[in-house]
Amino acid sequence: MTFEQYISHPAKTDDGKPTLLIGEGGRFDDDGHLRTVADRMIEACRGQTLADRTSAEPVTEVVGLTHDFAKLTRWAQKHLRDQPFQHSDEYRFHAFSSALVTLYCLLECRDEVDDYAAEVATLVVAGHHDTQSPPEPSKLAGNYGRATTEDQPTAEVRETYERVNEQFENIGDEVPERANRIIHAATDGEGSWDDFREWHDGRTEPADSLHDHLMYFARTGNGGTRDGYYGDVVRLWTALKLADQTAASGLEDEDIGGTLPDRDALDQHVDDLDEGEGVLADLNCLRDRARRDATENVEGLVKSDDVGLITLPTGFGKTYAGLSAGLRAADINDSRLVYLLPYTSILDQTASEIQSVFGVSPYSKAFTLHHHLSNTYTGLGDHYTDADIGRSPGALHAESWLSGLTLTTTVQLFESLAAPTARQATRVPSLRESVVVIDEPQAIPEDWWQIVPTLVELLVDTYDATMILMTATQPGLIKYGSDELTTRELTDNTDQYTDFLADHPRVTYRLHDTVRTDRGDEYATLDYPTAGGRMSEAAGDGRDVLAVCNTRASAEELYQYVTPMAGVEENHSVELGRLLHGYVAEVGELPSPVDFRRLALDAVAEQDADTVYAFLSGDVRPDDRKLLIDALYDDETGDEDDPAPLLDGDESVVLVSTSVVEAGVDVSFDTVFRDYAPIPNIVQSGGRCNRSFGGETGDVVVWRLAEPEDGNAIPSLVIHGGDGGDALPLLRETGHVLRRHAEDGCIDESTMVSDTVGEFYESLFDGELEPGDERLAKAVSSASMSELEGEHMIEEIEDYEDVVACLTDGERADLLGGDLHAGDIGRHPGAQVNTDPEGWEKKVTIGNSRYLLVDARGASYHPVFGV
Repeated sequence: MTFEQYISHPAKTDDGKPTLLIGEGGRFDDDGHLRTVADRMIEACRGQTLADRTSAEPVTEVVGLTHDFAKLTRWAQKHLRDQPFQHSDEYRFHAFSSALVTLYCLLECRDEVDDYAAEVATLVVAGHHDTQSPPEPSKLAGNYGRATTEDQPTAEVRETYERVNEQFENIGDEVPERANRIIHAATDGEGSWDDFREWHDGRTEPADSLHDHLMYFARTGNGGTRDGYYGDVVRLWTALKLADQTAASGLEDEDIGGTLPDRDALDQHVDDLDEGEGVLADLNCLRDRARRDATENVEGLVKSDDVGLITLPTGFGKTYAGLSAGLRAADINDSRLVYLLPYTSILDQTASEIQSVFGVSPYSKAFTLHHHLSNTYTGLGDHYTDADIGRSPGALHAESWLSGLTLTTTVQLFESLAAPTARQATRVPSLRESVVVIDEPQAIPEDWWQIVPTLVELLVDTYDATMILMTATQPGLIKYGSDELTTRELTDNTDQYTDFLADHPRVTYRLHDTVRTDRGDEYATLDYPTAGGRMSEAAGDGRDVLAVCNTRASAEELYQYVTPMAGVEENHSVELGRLLHGYVAEVGELPSPVDFRRLALDAVAEQDADTVYAFLSGDVRPDDRKLLIDALYDDETGDEDDPAPLLDGDESVVLVSTSVVEAGVDVSFDTVFRDYAPIPNIVQSGGRCNRSFGGETGDVVVWRLAEPEDGNAIPSLVIHGGDGGDALPLLRETGHVLRRHAEDGCIDESTMVSDTVGEFYESLFDGELEPGDERLAKAVSSASMSELEGEHMIEEIEDYEDVVACLTDGERADLLGGDLHAGDIGRHPGAQVNTDPEGWEKKVTIGNSRYLLVDARGASYHPVFGV
């Protein structure tokens, strides 16, 4: 049985055309799937070499041309046409059969390709339909090289080779000329279908003994121990995934790529900012100098294999410096910029700033906002239809980071490099010659401190990426964790910034009695009523107060003790969360930030109150979080006659938050209380105090809060581990360093952001400690994909559910009634939170994702605390 056309993928619509395997009439041309995949793989790996110094280009060409070779069988063709066939389903499988053709082409017919490269390529083709992680050599050995103790193939392995032989028999009987064209193209004319059959038959005889194929694949189980093996498997597998999926989706070559935002727009935006007066004018000069230095010095970084550092105190223009340097480097490389933040919860503010400064949409080829709760796609025009690859071409483009600027999380990057899933894989080739800016790298979880330097080496050495690490508290991951890479500062004379803080102190760090004394295994703690009272005292006379807690439960309990108790001062409590919730329940939609400020000020006047209370955590809807922050601090929202940000008003603002406020959130308070945490976290919280050098020196009080009523441990121990034992003793070293520098319980800011941070990381890395999970690093060196599969940087969040909290009339109408599709939920990213809800109205499964729908006007949603 033969077919007029041999296809690789069915038509995407009822009236559409299928994708041809090798072009009309069996010719190799640009319309054929194999040729398209080969060309895109070559482009993805252009200029790269494998660990054995073999050029990646001929290897990728063979992989692309042969990966779907066995779709020539009648069983595969019938399956693609949704036609029944007599044999078992395994007869349509094509990955291993195609891998044998890959092995023949590289091993026998490509003199420029060594045995090592042929093995890696064969592994990649054999596992090119794996979805959870790249193929692992030990699994290949088990599936195709396993023998009994009597030196015979196991029954399962023998059946596999018998089925493969039948597939090749079928191809030889029905389409030998097409098979010959593919092999001829993949070997530059050196190989043929007949020669392949003779080679294959000779390596599978006798069938009941340890034949050559079986012995070959048995040996691949040891391949993962070679240096560079992991990187080569990931490189080729992800390149094949990107090429295969973009070709199957119908994406044209001109749509595989993006355009960089115009860096001149950032320069113009900075030039238009108020120069300020006095110390603020001096600060703005330093900010501008840091941005210009980083932008100029990045040119030298691009030419090197170093990792760039931008080390600036909070409030010194770090974001603009990183964006400017990153865009300049991407322009030099003619590539793209990937900008990373540590938490999903803080992406939205940075995204809004990028949209405002550069005038770009997050659905354009210039800019993509990508995290698991965002509506991530690129508008490519209506000539594309949904593909059969599980996501639309627009989603594939955006999730593959093909736009000029992608804003995403550190988690998305490093989990995509550590045994990526099939969906994550398509973004890895986009990192070739890209610029990767990691904002706040100190937030990388401790378990990943060993594997991250290895993955950065992979980015620099394998993908020729330009890496920039940017923070006020450089963690020294490259300095202490990599023997191959060196770092260089992109700002000249970094001491000038800490000297400025010494001359113009913003804050003083004060150690509370609960952390001033080393009590060994005993922990002095502060109860919540006392802590709430202390905050209320600090909020007198119009002063603004922030408390940063380690856990959501701790933050909720503290908030309840800082707000006036019902029945005592009920009329004096203005809570932004309740105001917002009540407004939406009445009006049906969210207010603007300006209207929300008016609403708050009207409530203050009506109740004769002097304090406004707010709460932030990951349980609060992203749209609501952003609105709260904009109402508090965004001075660019509204006109001259509109109300000023609440933090600029006469009323006190008291905000209780989890660590979501520590990075990427521009707020400034007179006093900050920080629950005990490692030094970098304390410094980040301190950056939310007196950020603009206004008035008196602010206070950052470090205390240790007690176990909340519904908790089971002291919050600092829950998040940051014990002072000893198996957990990395971050808190113990924090205590030693803080007490060493404290004078009468106080530490000045310039010392805190320089000396204490440096000593903290030095004590962790240079001492007897071994930070990080060595198991993860060893899994990379041994190419143990199964060991890495399912590993997550933030484990506790993996137990959370994707929750959609429907508050506005539009959200409730779209999501709480009728059948749902992925696009319905995707249109409301600001309603999605990642948490563990107590209840929900509706459970929806769309594709591989499950969503719990919550009525945010019902009992499952708290007006202040969220889900």
